[in-house]
Amino acid sequence: MRELRMTLRESYLPQQEIHFEETDMYTIIGITGKTGGTAAKTLLAQGQKVRGIVRNGAKAAEWRERGAEIVAAELSDKAQMARALEGSEGVYIMLPTYFEAEDMFAENTRVLASLKDAVMASGVRKLVFLSSIGAERETGTGAIFKLHEMEEAFSSLPISTAAIRAGWFMENFQGLISSARETGVLASFLDPLELRVPMIATQDIGTLAADLLQQAWTGHRVIELAAEPALSAIDVASTFSKVFGREIKASIIPRDQWTSTYRSWGLTPRSAEAMAAMIEGFNSHWIAFGDTSAERVVAATTLEQVLEETLG
Repeated sequence: MRELRMTLRESYLPQQEIHFEETDMYTIIGITGKTGGTAAKTLLAQGQKVRGIVRNGAKAAEWRERGAEIVAAELSDKAQMARALEGSEGVYIMLPTYFEAEDMFAENTRVLASLKDAVMASGVRKLVFLSSIGAERETGTGAIFKLHEMEEAFSSLPISTAAIRAGWFMENFQGLISSARETGVLASFLDPLELRVPMIATQDIGTLAADLLQQAWTGHRVIELAAEPALSAIDVASTFSKVFGREIKASIIPRDQWTSTYRSWGLTPRSAEAMAAMIEGFNSHWIAFGDTSAERVVAATTLEQVLEETLG
């Protein structure tokens, strides 16, 4: 943790003055998820007070046992959320994907409006939230556009905010483990197979979020977060081969099968189209890091470590 903090400090913009907070209450929206869970564990291990906001309090029993306070509230209910956020020094937000919604963008906009009002009403002083590579773009990013909306909404708040623009989740490949091991083929949306994309493990996102929550700054920050080097589908297949002890080859999913593939995974038509548009953005190099005003943090977790942990 200390090594990561040093990396962060070295990457700050010159006009920013940072210091670390003592014990405060930090609220996690998404505590039952991977990034939120890691942030909560990190904060608790450092002796900080943690509150988790969930839709169903019964599903967060393990977090009560860990010492976190649990509050049940609906993200779209600004009155409930304002009460749930009261007394928090800082909040970490990872919004749901809303892939099951008829219109994921409309649902995202509705929840953002509620959260924005709730944050202002609650007196929260800082906000850290999970965004994405490409979120600075207003067009051509498909599903990532909802994170552009989130950055626009939260950066206008008169409090300290930090957007973590994360790379492609390494955990996205976990769902392909069984088929790749059985068939020897790793299906890839990335085209060409040599295309390298910045990638990140979710645990590194959560660790950075916990670190940021304990800092003090003014204004709006943007942090680009990924491991190095960036990985291609060929690199990923090579890692699969190493982990499985057998040859795995990458194979491109044809463009005309993208939407149907996402639909087969349970996404609604609008969500499947948005994901296909996002893939187009990556393949055309439109979605990439390079915002000159952003800070940059290099994470340490590798894809091999993520896969080995998944396999147990």
